[in-house]
Amino acid sequence: MHRPLAFALVLLAAAASAPAASAQPLSAPSVRTADVVTWRVRADRATRGTSARLVLDAQIAPGWRLYALDSPVGIPLTLTLDPLPAGLAAGRVAQSETRKRYDPAFDADYTYFAGAARVVQQVGVAPGAAPGSHQVTGAVRYAVCDDRVCLPPTRTAFRVAVVVE
Repeated sequence: MHRPLAFALVLLAAAASAPAASAQPLSAPSVRTADVVTWRVRADRATRGTSARLVLDAQIAPGWRLYALDSPVGIPLTLTLDPLPAGLAAGRVAQSETRKRYDPAFDADYTYFAGAARVVQQVGVAPGAAPGSHQVTGAVRYAVCDDRVCLPPTRTAFRVAVVVE
């Protein structure tokens, strides 16, 4: 018998006699972050010389926790903005009320959201900003955990119009 063919037959026989393997590794979660957290974004209208708010609302599935902006451990939520249109400037970021929990793996308390989260990014509108619709893009990066597993950090991009009157 030809040597490569004999080797292929041995591999096929070994594979046929091996116990069936799981299609998914034990360490891989069967749930995706997009199944656990959904985001909505909106922006306030603004007049020149004031500021607008970008409001990002997250709905978090029951039993899951999303690390907060100020969490001292884990992978805290971050909000980044792409370069802003002329006449707009990023201001401070605030978050809705958080909860606190002890994590024995880190031997520290951490802050998190459960159920829902809100992040608000202030955007200053210069007195000389052009009136009309200004597209603002950016992303939130976040991590979620339940009592058994933490999912890999996820980045969700967004685009929203800030209307300057």
